[in-house]
Formats: sequence, C-alpha cells, structure tokens
Amino acid sequence: MSIMRACILIVLCFLHFTSAAPLWPADAPKLERLVIGYPAPVASLGIIDVMRKAGLFKKYGLDVDLVYIQGSPILTAAMVSGQVPLSFLGGAAIVASAVGGADTVYLACGINTLYWRLFSTPDVKTLDDLRGKKIGLTTMGSQEDAVMRFLLKERGINPERDVSFLAVGAAPTRLAALSKGVVQASVFIPPQDIAAEKLGLYPLIDMSQLGLYNPGSCFASTRSYIKNHRDTVTRVMKTFVEGLKFYRENKEFVLKVTADFAQNRDMEVLSATYNTVTLFSGSDPLRQYEGDRIHAQSDRASRPACQKFRSSQCGGFQLHSRIGENRIRRLRLEKVSTPT
Repeated sequence: MSIMRACILIVLCFLHFTSAAPLWPADAPKLERLVIGYPAPVASLGIIDVMRKAGLFKKYGLDVDLVYIQGSPILTAAMVSGQVPLSFLGGAAIVASAVGGADTVYLACGINTLYWRLFSTPDVKTLDDLRGKKIGLTTMGSQEDAVMRFLLKERGINPERDVSFLAVGAAPTRLAALSKGVVQASVFIPPQDIAAEKLGLYPLIDMSQLGLYNPGSCFASTRSYIKNHRDTVTRVMKTFVEGLKFYRENKEFVLKVTADFAQNRDMEVLSATYNTVTLFSGSDPLRQYEGDRIHAQSDRASRPACQKFRSSQCGGFQLHSRIGENRIRRLRLEKVSTPT
C-alpha cells in the first residue's frame, strides 16, 4: 500500500468518527429489538429462522432474537409471565393455557391441517387392534395426547379405559420404543415418519386424509402484549405473510437454514420436511378455530373448564383488519430476493 493511499484512509477514518455529518443518514430508523421463543429445534418450525436469516424481520424494522425454551407448556408459561413476548409454536399448549384462564392467544398459523402419521407395530392393523395396547406420547397432556384422545373417541374407543398412554419422550425416543415393542403406536411427523417406514413399522393412519384442522407453525402472544404493542405485532404478521411465500419459493436457501436450525444434515429428511410444510401451508396465515375445538374436546371429561371453552377465546388479532386484504395480496405477490 502506498504512503499516499494510507494517508487517505487515515483521513477518511478520522472524518468518519469526528464529522458532525455521518456517512449514513442520522435519522435512519432504528430496529426494534424483539425476542421470540420456540419450543423445539425441529425442521417444521424452521420457518422462523428462515424469516430471520432472510432479513424479512429487519425489512419491517425488527431485530429479532430467537430463544429456545424446551417444550410448549414451559414456553407458554414464560410468555404468560412476560419473559417472552411472542412465541412460535403449535398445538395444544395455547389452548390449554387459555382454558386454564390465561390470556394467551394465537396470532396466526402457517399450517392448519393435521398432517401427522400414526404408526404401529406390525401386528396392529386397525384402531380397534389398539384396545389393550400402549400408545407412546412425548408427555401426558401434550399435543399428540390431545389429538389421539380426540381421534379414539371419534372411532368409538374410550381413551380412558380401552388403551393406555405412556409418556416416552421426544420423537426419536418414541420411535425407538415403538420399534422395540415397548409401545404399540405413536404419531410422527417428518423426519421420524420417514425413519418409521424404513424400520418396517405399520402406517396405521395418515391424519392428513381425515380433514382435521390443527394449528401448527403459529405465532402466539398474550392479549395484554397485543393491546400495548399493536404496531409491533402488525409488523410481525406482515413478516409472516411474506415469509410463507419466501419459504415456498426458495427451497435451497430454506434447506441450508433448516439444517443449521434443526442440527440435521440429512438432505433426504430435510427435503421431505420441506415438501410437507409447503404442501400444507396456506398462502396467508389464518387460523382455523376447529383445531382449538379438537384440543378442548379431547380433555372435557377430565377438565371441567373445557365444558365452557369457546374456540374464539384463543383469537386475539384480526390479521386482515389490521393489515388489509390488498396489502396481504401484495405481500403474497412481491418477489423477495434471496440473501447472498
């Protein structure tokens, strides 16, 4: 480097730090810091990290930190206590807390279809064959617990008397328990459903064929936070609408981000998960209250509060009225460039 070039660089640095007129606009808007919690580093929730790394939150003035808080019930409790203002999760936790009197609400969900698959040991060919058998769950009171009880009741099987439920743990642990015959059935989503097929387990029910709603990949918060931070929530929802479109149109980028998020480098598994999420995600993140009713009805026998539960209790943000139909339509049509 020449002496003259070095002097120029020194002068530029001096001007940068001392000049009353900075090199960037002084009135440039500052990003709002926002913490969003998620309950599990699974590929199906990876869209939250895709939106962050694609710069979509920053586009709407948000500097988002993602915080992993293991398990939806614990994450929901943290949200109720004010430790985490928003969460990205799915399933029964929000409904359960609302039934219990908390002011938790869904904002919007990317997926509203129950797309799980119920696998069983090879000797179980029908739901009736499950009588007297054990069904593996993550935990008692979990999302699959609520859905399985609902499904069994619908098919005339008493979940309190005709079957047994066993809390086994996360999906890999349940898969191992099922393959060894410790339990005779359990539900899985990608990637574990693919692994279940490879192990020769029997695909008892494809729940996506049942036409049941189930809120998944959802933003949630509390009514109190929404009331006091309407603008912030609106910007998160704009990001979500655009993020769903970006997710569908940028598979290569999504797979790269999801591999880091889920700590999984198996491209076959990640690609299958991506295909499932894009297949069942809508063009705009609207919730279906029917999914809330599934969770509440499954527990009505044991929780009296469920008898009076109304699905609208979990609705706290009118997406279309806040953003506008035309704006949502434009967000779905806008082309978002992939970060380099």
